[in-house]
Amino acid sequence: MGWTFYNSSGEAMIEDGAMSIANNTNNRVVTATGADPASLNGEANLTFDGTTLTIAGQVAFPASQSASAGANVLDDYEEGTWTPQIGDNSLDGSGESQAYDRQAGQYVKIGNWVHFEGSVRITSLGSLTTSQQARIMGLPFTSANTSFHVGVCPIRADAVAITTEASVLGLQQPNTAYIEVYEINGTSGGSGLTIAELQANGFLYVSGSYHV
Repeated sequence: MGWTFYNSSGEAMIEDGAMSIANNTNNRVVTATGADPASLNGEANLTFDGTTLTIAGQVAFPASQSASAGANVLDDYEEGTWTPQIGDNSLDGSGESQAYDRQAGQYVKIGNWVHFEGSVRITSLGSLTTSQQARIMGLPFTSANTSFHVGVCPIRADAVAITTEASVLGLQQPNTAYIEVYEINGTSGGSGLTIAELQANGFLYVSGSYHV
């Protein structure tokens, strides 16, 4: 006995012996295009053998993340740029008449982790408060609001007024989109790198990863 598929309006869609799939071969995933009746096509670059899904191309994620709580679910991927700025306690990287001749940053977001790098040189401190701690502003995403989850990132500092024995590193606190800059001295521990120590023409290179 033959068979026929009908749509909700009672119109015949596909009849027995009338359906064909272009480019069909073993394990190809079938897609449909067009209106009634749809054209079916076996996708050469998309196959599934019952265990492994193979995609010979690109995977596109939506512009807005479709977040998932599943530990084994990749729910986002994004590449982009960000603009590093220098701020003080006011957390304002551009509104205190600062001037820059280098602001460059790139990032990749994979799931809930952001990997970034950037460089910034400030040529004028404007009205930044020189006694306050320097911060690198403008990270592309706010960090996760998780207690005691602090990100640490290396920083290379050029043309800054610190002792030769000191090194510089960055800390990112929970629920922030900036990096606190610290001066680490082997003899006296660590303290915030001040705007005065950064000084005009201070150059910072930074890279790291953080959880969002």
